[in-house]
Amino acid sequence: MCDDFQEYEVSVDNPQKHLDPMETYISFRVTTKVKQKSNEEEFIARRRYSDFLWLRNKLFESFPTLVVPGLPAKHSVLEQLDRYSRPFIMTRMSMLHTFMQRVASHPVFSCSPVLKTFLTAKSAEFNMQAKAGPGLFDRLSGSIQNFKGCIPRHGHLYPEFEAVRVYVNNLSQKLYSLLSVASRIHRERTELSLELEDAKRALDNWSYNEPELSQGICGVRKAIESVTTLQKIHLLQTYHPLLENPLEEYLNYIEAVKEALTRRDAIQYNYENSIEETNKKRGEILQLEALNNNNNGSFGMKLWRTSNREKLHKLKEEVPVLDQVVEENHDKVEIANESMKADLARWNTEKRSEIKDILNRITEQHVLYYEESLHAWEKALETLKGLSNSEEVSH
Repeated sequence: MCDDFQEYEVSVDNPQKHLDPMETYISFRVTTKVKQKSNEEEFIARRRYSDFLWLRNKLFESFPTLVVPGLPAKHSVLEQLDRYSRPFIMTRMSMLHTFMQRVASHPVFSCSPVLKTFLTAKSAEFNMQAKAGPGLFDRLSGSIQNFKGCIPRHGHLYPEFEAVRVYVNNLSQKLYSLLSVASRIHRERTELSLELEDAKRALDNWSYNEPELSQGICGVRKAIESVTTLQKIHLLQTYHPLLENPLEEYLNYIEAVKEALTRRDAIQYNYENSIEETNKKRGEILQLEALNNNNNGSFGMKLWRTSNREKLHKLKEEVPVLDQVVEENHDKVEIANESMKADLARWNTEKRSEIKDILNRITEQHVLYYEESLHAWEKALETLKGLSNSEEVSH
């Protein structure tokens, strides 16, 4: 892909609902703008969620030791009834857009023929490839399914990757805690907005029943109305797009890092397992050779030694083959380690800026809310002070 696309941008937008005889689904427009030397070319494709899932699985298959970004989770049972609502669709679209940004900016994924097919193939051509079933290409250690749940059992894990595993687990817990606290605060603010509406109605009644105080009461009511509006604009409406959705997407990304670490562990497991198998065969050879040297020349023993010699000959033929497997698995481990180190270094750099951006955006909204709320209350205070001064003059 990099040979054809010197520079390109990908976006996901324009969701559409499709009512087919067999199913109903949502598709999204995937636009790829390619900046060539002399002009700009554009590819537009419509893809549904299962197509993005196909792309991610193909990237898994082709690059098992790299961090393949996460996708938004498939809708839950409760979300099944609400999966065509605008908030659900827009949230999914935003996360799919982020997924494509991560893939397209990756130095390896961005050059993948699989990605080019996803971005440029017409619907009929793409559907034929997607329905062809999983590919067979896996450069490092067999089927991708073999990676899941495999952990080296010999305790020779690389300290560097174990430290990363501990770190990402801790980071995940912290972000989940942040999301939990933010969700609770959001619920409390939603409840507060309802209570502020009650407060406005109470002030209206008070102003009606005591006209002589109405000017001061109206000043306080205006402040409460401004604060209610500001809270809705800066805090309630921005909670999902600026905090909850980005945090959930990033937690998916962290899970992708964990998956990559597990796949690397599986490659190491295969390597250590091949060493164990080779050493076992060598041990059997030594035992048989020792037995042959110690046995006497009776007829029965001669038959037994003949059988042992055949077994010994077979083992000696197997060991060189196993040695070759060990060497190949060692190379795979080295490739996996170097690939993981490079991808983790890239992830660490991105992580700092991305989490910082999430927190900065939500902080900016809070600052605006509190500054403008303070201004609203200052105006109410000026009104009350003006009334107080007028009363003192009149007396």
